[in-house]
Amino acid sequence: MHLLARVDWFQILAALCFWLALVWAQHLDRGFPVWLRRLALPALLVWLTVDVSTDGVGFWPALAAAPALGFAVWLWGHGLRRFLADDLAPPPRRFLEMLSATGPLVAATAWVWSRYDRTFAGFPEPLATLTTVHFAITFGVLPLAMAASERPLPRSRRRDLGLWLYVAGAPATALCFALRPDPFHPGLVEVACAVAFATGFLLWAAGLPLRRGPWPYVCLVPGFLLGVGYTAAPAFGWDYLTIPQMAAVHGSLNLLGSLLLAAQAPAFDDTQPPAPDPDAAVAGCALAEATFVDEHRHVLGPWSPEAFARLKSALLGYRFYPGSVMLRRTQFEDEGRLVRVGDRLGLGLLLPNLPGLPPFQLPAIVEVDVVETTEDSVRLGYVTTRRHYGRGHWSAEVRREGEQLVLTVNCHVRPSRWYVRLGQPVYRRFQLAAFHAGLANLRSLR
Repeated sequence: MHLLARVDWFQILAALCFWLALVWAQHLDRGFPVWLRRLALPALLVWLTVDVSTDGVGFWPALAAAPALGFAVWLWGHGLRRFLADDLAPPPRRFLEMLSATGPLVAATAWVWSRYDRTFAGFPEPLATLTTVHFAITFGVLPLAMAASERPLPRSRRRDLGLWLYVAGAPATALCFALRPDPFHPGLVEVACAVAFATGFLLWAAGLPLRRGPWPYVCLVPGFLLGVGYTAAPAFGWDYLTIPQMAAVHGSLNLLGSLLLAAQAPAFDDTQPPAPDPDAAVAGCALAEATFVDEHRHVLGPWSPEAFARLKSALLGYRFYPGSVMLRRTQFEDEGRLVRVGDRLGLGLLLPNLPGLPPFQLPAIVEVDVVETTEDSVRLGYVTTRRHYGRGHWSAEVRREGEQLVLTVNCHVRPSRWYVRLGQPVYRRFQLAAFHAGLANLRSLR
């Protein structure tokens, strides 16, 4: 009885909200690592045990909550992987998915911080713990459930507008909250952002087929309206529900509605290399416009007809890179024939992710524009399309020179995606590392 008397049930419920958000995020994404899924419940039980056996604040409760932060970091890494790989998804849905991976990261940070000294970024309780709840639900599981619900549906301008308002309104509202001069009194700009945030969800929900079930809307629509009311009331000096009342009504409705929406949403498939889409428009770049220009020339080994035949087969099959560096899907293999000029290749450049997570994948589609073979040489080249993280051209040739087999690779490229431009030094490092992996792969085939 002594232990139960000092339990802060509000904190316990907040921990359960955070745990449920992470569990449902895993339910919706089939590519999520099994080991993280199995750690979720034990981590929650450890925190509950420490919280009940202490006064719920200080070093040990914060340390016990730390796995939540680690969990959220891995969830963010997995969400970024999905964001980079899903290049054909409509922009509002892609950014909504990225928001759903970022929200739990803020929620976990607030959770650990609030367990240490009952504050978060200068905000006292109960706002510190409410930050955890809001970011876990309305910035975490709910946008992911919305994105999952959106995937099998034909695009709709009304739903797209709703998603854009949600994507913009959610972080804008959070930023206004973080910049409040008085923690308990929002300003008019925050009220406007909250209205846009809620309007976005209402527009999206209004365009969703009712066959998906009414309960998410029955819970979430009044939950969002209550949230707008709570933001507006202190700004205009109106009497409204207290914070405990809002947590009980608004919070419960949003949590229940988010979980119901997630329960009926189809789960994501894991990311795969893109199909060799014939409709992707060719978009290369001239040599003078390229950011990076390379010419690599290396001796592969002594000449022999058998070695040349193996290298020729690998090059014409675009098996230059090992599977640990580049995933591929080819039009000519899909159609059961040899490669020819005009064929498309679907590629996925793999980049390291956080430990234990599958690698990031940069999707690309290219068009073969060079296929040349003679008795002692073979050459394959391609030009990029608009579905590529760069603009340029690549070609590789294996040729007999005297009694040696020599590889020559020519490449020029300039980045075409904003994230590649921002990370040019990193991209360049992995571009060169990919070439050396391909060189080693060809040498191993001799």
